[in-house]
Amino acid sequence: MPHELLYIFPITVASWYGSKKSGLLLAVFVTASLALVQATFESFNLLSLVLQGVTGLVCYSVLAVMVTNFRSVHRLESTAAGTDSLTQIANTRSFYIEFANELVRSSRYGHTFTLAYLDIDNFKIINDSRGHAEGDKLLIAVANCLKHSLRVTDTTARVGGDEFVCLLPETDQKEAEKAISGAIQSLTSCMKRQAWKVTFSVGVVTFKIPPEDIKEAMNVADKLMYLVKNNKKNNIYFEVWP
Repeated sequence: MPHELLYIFPITVASWYGSKKSGLLLAVFVTASLALVQATFESFNLLSLVLQGVTGLVCYSVLAVMVTNFRSVHRLESTAAGTDSLTQIANTRSFYIEFANELVRSSRYGHTFTLAYLDIDNFKIINDSRGHAEGDKLLIAVANCLKHSLRVTDTTARVGGDEFVCLLPETDQKEAEKAISGAIQSLTSCMKRQAWKVTFSVGVVTFKIPPEDIKEAMNVADKLMYLVKNNKKNNIYFEVWP
């Protein structure tokens, strides 16, 4: 293998983990270094050296650009795969991944965490009376409001047509009551401003001991939310588990 090929790996690494600029700078450095070595230790023809240098620079530069572009596409696809296409918050897939990580952390360090399950009351009426475009607008507003009302370290996801979940790491019941109540107040104000006659049924469970798995945790929060749903709606039920 020609020794020039040995430089493909560092240029690839620099382009993937750095930036297009770092990859191109390394391409220039490698080309100049190879030309200097050849001019110093080998007999050479100036025209041949220039042609080899230009060819090498072009090849290494193209490599850096291709790797950087591929990285951008890869990251975009990875983000899209974990994002709800309408609301641009986490989807079920990425939420479950984050939740699984939180279960591991909670089990290892004994941290309390809280899970909130939220359903929009009378959402179907909005779709039927004002159209699906208006319903989509409402869902986006709910997602944005939840995202901005909670902490950066909290995870908000859309897990159904009009259902959302919020994961609050290292959050006890008292903190959860304050956070979720504040978020619902913000949501209510937003709905009133837009004349959307909807309310929210919310089940909030604080886990002092991690459940066996994600399914169990989701079922506990989901059942609590449906208790609200089946009892006049428009309320928040809090529970500590176990």
